Amino acid sequence: MSVRALRTTVTTVTTVKRTVTRATRRSLALLTIALVLTACGSWRGIANVPLPSGPGTGGGMTIYVQMPDTLALNVNSRVRVADVEVGTVRRIELRDWTPVLTLALEPGIELPTNTIARIGQTSLLGSQHVELDPPDDPSQQMLRDGDTIPLDQAEAFPTTERVLASVGTILTGGGIPNLEVIQTEVYNMLSGRAPQIRDFLTKLDTFTAELNAQRDDLTRAIDNSNELLTIVANRESTLDRVLTEFPPLIEHFAETRDLFADAVLALGRVSEATDTYLGQASDPLHTNLQNLQRPLRELGRASPYLIGALKLMLTAPFNIENVPKVVRGDYINVSLLLDLTLSAIDNGFLSGTGVAGMLRALEQAWGRDPATMVPDTRFTPNPNNVPGGPLIERAE
Repeated sequence: MSVRALRTTVTTVTTVKRTVTRATRRSLALLTIALVLTACGSWRGIANVPLPSGPGTGGGMTIYVQMPDTLALNVNSRVRVADVEVGTVRRIELRDWTPVLTLALEPGIELPTNTIARIGQTSLLGSQHVELDPPDDPSQQMLRDGDTIPLDQAEAFPTTERVLASVGTILTGGGIPNLEVIQTEVYNMLSGRAPQIRDFLTKLDTFTAELNAQRDDLTRAIDNSNELLTIVANRESTLDRVLTEFPPLIEHFAETRDLFADAVLALGRVSEATDTYLGQASDPLHTNLQNLQRPLRELGRASPYLIGALKLMLTAPFNIENVPKVVRGDYINVSLLLDLTLSAIDNGFLSGTGVAGMLRALEQAWGRDPATMVPDTRFTPNPNNVPGGPLIERAE
């Protein structure tokens, strides 16, 4: 073999070795990248790689915070309590469309359950942190490992971008140029209307004074409304039962609405007939009612004596209370006294007739002393009218 052929063979072998070495290196690099990506999952940047040391990495407490907006907060951001770093943000994720922060705190950190979580800006360069601030009235219960600070206890401080944007809005036409327009409109509204404004202010003062005078009534109305709502709340089961049982009843009424309509029409016809007949009898009915007024009024006046009169109505001449005393065994305990003198017969049967006084005169002619005789009713005044006698009022 010649020297030239040997050199050609060596050159070819060297070229093949270089090609194999490059291919091997590329394969190893691609395999390494694949393994790294497979082990790390979805790559989110170097800022999301957990740091090996720092606050909250010593196996302390883990809590979760629901945030309305995470702004520019990143994993590994600091967690502060009273401007002291006590932990680190370990994870930011979305649960049920709500951002949730996973905070790792150092051991021994005690915070009440109503702690307020805020996202604040650490510096003007844009770095942010989570501030845990106990409220003025802290709860007696403390946060434990795995607890969650709810969304209503989370908020964020204004960022530098928002402050600068608000200032820029005001300085570039958001508010200052409009002050002149507002001033002009206010002047146009008030100019020449002093009496109307004064009258309005007077009425407003009167309204305020009346409202202030009724402050106690308003307070009492609010308290009564509160008591009513409390009673309604305590009757929740009853209201629930009513609301449960009413729909079938309403459905029944809806099914029988034709019957109700017929009943209403029939009632209308009865009312029309009643009006017709009562209208015709209204005058006699009115007269009868007027005539009843007098006996009813007298009956009302005699009501104190009505009970006593009823005791004699069915058992006259005996009182009903004395009926058991009348009959004793087989005998009736009754005595009868009859006055059959001529003067008594004359007063009882002949008074007011044309022959009144004849029997009395006959008895007197037979020698009877007039002083021992029954007084003659013709000449004896009515005992109900004599002075000192019982007062008898005549009915109207």
